[in-house]
Amino acid sequence: MARTVHEVSELCGVSVRTLHYYDEIGLLRPSQLSDAGYRMYDDAAVARLQQIMMLRELDFSLRQIASILERPDFDPTEALSRQRELLALRLGAVGVAHAL
Repeated sequence: MARTVHEVSELCGVSVRTLHYYDEIGLLRPSQLSDAGYRMYDDAAVARLQQIMMLRELDFSLRQIASILERPDFDPTEALSRQRELLALRLGAVGVAHAL
């Protein structure tokens, strides 16, 4: 299902400008352009955006994210598992800090 840039923005909680910027730098290209020239995103593009957002949450730079996502051995399932582990560690650290 193709979504407009506005729909993806609302769905994923990022600004339209962010999506435009990701397109400009080649990090997230739209799946297609409408007849009127509007960016359209399919499910694979939305999944890539979610991966980008996950890596941003882990404090990777956009340049690092591009490099990671372009690696032939990048495994989204493994990345999600690692994200869970890192978030658990962060939550543990926050809990310890609040206990002090």
